[in-house]
Amino acid sequence: MASTQTHQSQLPASGPERIPALPVAVKDAKTTRELLFTLRHFHLGGPGARKALEPVGDDWLPALLDPFRDTGRLRYDYPLFLFPSHDGDGAQAASDLARSLSQWLTDAVRGFALDAQSARILKDHLPWLEHHLRETLREQEGPVPAGPMLGAAGLALQQRLGLDQTHREALAGDLEHLQAAAEDGKVMGYGRYPSLHLLIHAIRARVVPRRRRFQARVDDCIRGLKSLFEVEWGKSAESIEPRRAQASVGPGGDRFDPDALSEVMDHSRGTRQMPAGRRARIEEALAVLESWSPDPVLVRFVHLGSVTGDWIRTAADVEASTDADPCAHATLLFDQEAEKLAQLFAAVRIAELEIGHIYDPHLHDPWFASFNWEAFSPEELLLVPCIIALDDASRVAREGLPSLSRLLSSGRPVQILVRIQASNNPGALPHENPFQSYRTELGYLGIAHRQAVVSQSSAARHQNLLEAFLEALDATQTSLHLINTGLRPTGPLLPLNAWLVAGAAIESRAHPFFRVNPAAGDFAAARVSFEGNPRELEDWPVHPFRYRDENGTESNLDLAFTFADYALLIERLRDHFRQIPPGCDSESLSPVADYLSLPLDEANQRLPFVWAVDGNAILHRVLVSRELILACRDRLNYWHSLQELAGVKNRYVELAVERTRAEERQRTAEERARLEAEHQTEVEGVRERAAGETMQRLTDMLLGLDLGAAPAPFPPAVRQQPPLTDAASPSAPAAADLADTAAGPQSSESEEPDSISEEPWIDTPLCTSCNDCLQINPQIFLYNEDKQALLGDLAQGSYTQLVEAAELCPAKCIHPGQPWNPNEPGLDELIARAAPFH
Repeated sequence: MASTQTHQSQLPASGPERIPALPVAVKDAKTTRELLFTLRHFHLGGPGARKALEPVGDDWLPALLDPFRDTGRLRYDYPLFLFPSHDGDGAQAASDLARSLSQWLTDAVRGFALDAQSARILKDHLPWLEHHLRETLREQEGPVPAGPMLGAAGLALQQRLGLDQTHREALAGDLEHLQAAAEDGKVMGYGRYPSLHLLIHAIRARVVPRRRRFQARVDDCIRGLKSLFEVEWGKSAESIEPRRAQASVGPGGDRFDPDALSEVMDHSRGTRQMPAGRRARIEEALAVLESWSPDPVLVRFVHLGSVTGDWIRTAADVEASTDADPCAHATLLFDQEAEKLAQLFAAVRIAELEIGHIYDPHLHDPWFASFNWEAFSPEELLLVPCIIALDDASRVAREGLPSLSRLLSSGRPVQILVRIQASNNPGALPHENPFQSYRTELGYLGIAHRQAVVSQSSAARHQNLLEAFLEALDATQTSLHLINTGLRPTGPLLPLNAWLVAGAAIESRAHPFFRVNPAAGDFAAARVSFEGNPRELEDWPVHPFRYRDENGTESNLDLAFTFADYALLIERLRDHFRQIPPGCDSESLSPVADYLSLPLDEANQRLPFVWAVDGNAILHRVLVSRELILACRDRLNYWHSLQELAGVKNRYVELAVERTRAEERQRTAEERARLEAEHQTEVEGVRERAAGETMQRLTDMLLGLDLGAAPAPFPPAVRQQPPLTDAASPSAPAAADLADTAAGPQSSESEEPDSISEEPWIDTPLCTSCNDCLQINPQIFLYNEDKQALLGDLAQGSYTQLVEAAELCPAKCIHPGQPWNPNEPGLDELIARAAPFH
């Protein structure tokens, strides 16, 4: 199943909390009606209303981002500590490649100072070190060695603290341990190209071990081919030439007569020598292997010319070039690099076949004659130097689309890195409004190329980004990475951190995460990953927000972070917002998340707004234009499409579940009806059989009655049905006549039959074994060997329980009789309830 793990929203740590407050305003119904008219006209695009309403202030932020407006106090994942590539055979995970500097500092100090009081000064000032390194790295682009940076930061810390000699020496020793822990690691700030640097870092971690293993394979082939020649030389006449023996004797060789030795040696050769064709083939392969040396360049990337900086020139294993069509040029570069390696890979394969003595010229010669990159094994494909095409989303969506599509369909393992602005529509023309048409989703276009690896991620979540890179680098298909790095607000707007803006794009569904890896299987459940998205089951992430109302009372509000909130951070989109005056209060005003959840007809009667906070901590409502609301609907629609693709809130699954439940309810109802019918039929049958058996017993008793003897009394404790009286017998008159004739007059008591049995009894043959009575009291109700009910010890129960059992009994075979405890409460009502069962 697609990986669909739920993530909480990842808002960063903020500075000291301030609580925004609603402004105090006088509310007037007439003024509100007039304002609503103007607000609605702005929402619908009226130019006059746009001028009549106040725009939002430059220092206004979405309410949920207000705690993070002080970027100097903002703590977040960057800088990163980048671990060096290890020499082990196992592939490094994303968490082994990079870690936030704050986490690495904590872990590193804990590694040499386990005790709580050890390195106390250093531990207390780790946040200062982190802040100092973050500020220093603002001027650096790309990774820099961690050791020197830590050393300089340590010296700055010592100068700042002004410690006495004892504490200064202790701190210096701890700083040395910290610097040693960095080893060959590097640190990297959140610069202009964090995603590109992380991709190159991931490539080094993967390619270096692969090259090391391949070098060992080449060395084995060289040794194996040389051993073949040594064996072959041993078969030659030269190997047994006596003069070689004379040379091997040493200084006394002049006294050695090789000719005499040759006369007594056997010069016959019984072993077949190597054919000339095979020798030539082996010699050619050996020459290729011995002449090969690894290319020092691990990464070649093509860009449009926008990537600048000294880091490109100083990286010995990175080679950059520019081209107007990066995807097309990357295709050419890959073919060139693969052609260089084709001869080497063919030589390795030939060597291994020859060493194993399984090379067949008729079979293998034609194969190696046309050997190219399409014949490479997966291991060989991953040894081709990594090619990166760095392109722009707007260019790719327009004139660059044919080259992108051809490369994605080719199967060449090239990494395509497309930088995308979450607020833009890549398919829109430069002069067009980005909300003029539905957004072109390059990720969906990538998914249409079914055999390409596609990921959409962000440098703001480095772990998710590295996981996507590593998955692509382990695949042998073309990979498309759509990366959002965020923008630093320009112009008069509040200068926010680019990392924070990129994180806001993730929260607002403007740039959702997903990965599609065709190597994982043919079904979306296996190949699609939805990890990293906040609240992936919901339409929008929701966060608690604290504020003060007009009376100064602190209150809480659950706020959704929508695409409209994100758009408030983009300067060129601010014209889609206008202030709602504080005194305007109407049920027509709805938060954007609520507005979007309404049916369209009902939503059209409302006005959507978002909450914003200004620099003075005043909370405002901000009206949103219809164009921006349509863009919110479009982003929400794309979010739902991705949810369905990943198996999250899949409508097909929901319909299937509903259909299955309805079918199950129908089957259950039909089964219940069938069982009830069978039960009724069984009850009727039991009643008929019981009536017949009762009549048979009555007949047998009357026919075999000894009229001269008094009947034995029926013990009340074991009696299950009342003894037949004259009144109950269908032959009562005849029986009475016989009794009068044979026994004479009886006492007056025996002449008065009982119309109702005073003792409780159960008509056991009618029992259906339903268990209802045993569930009430298993001591006064028992089962016989046929699992039919009998009366047990009545002293262990109550008359109430007996009456309740009679009412529940489906066979109506329980007869409560009269109460045996005159002190039991509510007897009058119980006797009335028991009357129908006598």
